[in-house]
Amino acid sequence: MTEEECADWYRKRGTHVIRHRDRYWKETVRGFYQPLHWLARLSAQEANSPTPLSWGFQATLSEVDATAANASMPIHWLPNLENYDFHSLTSNRRNHLRRCYKRVNIVQLDKPTLLQQQGYEVFLSALKRTAHRQIPSKKEYLTGVADYVVPQRQLILAGLNGDELLGYVTGHAVNSIAYIDEVTIATEALPTNIGTGLLFEFAQVCRRSGLIRELVNGLHSREDEKLCVFKEGMGFQIKHIPAKVQMNPMIEQFIQWRYPDKYYRLVGRQVRRRSPS
Repeated sequence: MTEEECADWYRKRGTHVIRHRDRYWKETVRGFYQPLHWLARLSAQEANSPTPLSWGFQATLSEVDATAANASMPIHWLPNLENYDFHSLTSNRRNHLRRCYKRVNIVQLDKPTLLQQQGYEVFLSALKRTAHRQIPSKKEYLTGVADYVVPQRQLILAGLNGDELLGYVTGHAVNSIAYIDEVTIATEALPTNIGTGLLFEFAQVCRRSGLIRELVNGLHSREDEKLCVFKEGMGFQIKHIPAKVQMNPMIEQFIQWRYPDKYYRLVGRQVRRRSPS
């Protein structure tokens, strides 16, 4: 989809979207903005605060304006997507993929029915394991599914054992860049290596489309070593995209002190803390 279509999709899902200099920005937390399209690679003129009410923003820059960067966006990025295949994986991941194919059938979903019927239980199991966000009610989950599942806007692959949903991956594309949004796997399904299968097949759908040139699998979560090793085994590399970041100095100092890993994902580096004077 185009940036404009992406903006419309986000608005319908309740996200605060601002149009500024013909680019679309979303409010990720109150007062902080990023382009909807992470890797839009804005010009230096486009990369400035989309509203005077913000306390900060982060935006990737075009190669032409990379010299204006004061930061970078660290991402998990798949190089050479057009040639990505079974042999792009490490030997360990290839073995996991073989095992997955023996136990899991991976299909593309074009309607929300399966997630409405079985998705919440899988989602609940995954969140209890990872604890990476607050657990929503079933009603909230179903509302989100209804808003999110739009075949023309995103891709959902599900892993099944017979009629049982084991897990699913969601993602979307803007112009020629695809983003993996979330991988959700029931804890009891982990031994099937479904995560390997879902990620590999998602990349294959992107490759076969002939339209996607880059695939992004989230920001670099350096504090989660196992996740980083998994993504590396799947062929994803850590890449730093030149970016421009601006923050209120007091808020920046607080984030750097209280949330060093989040700060790293904002600026692409960790500034050494000063010793108390």
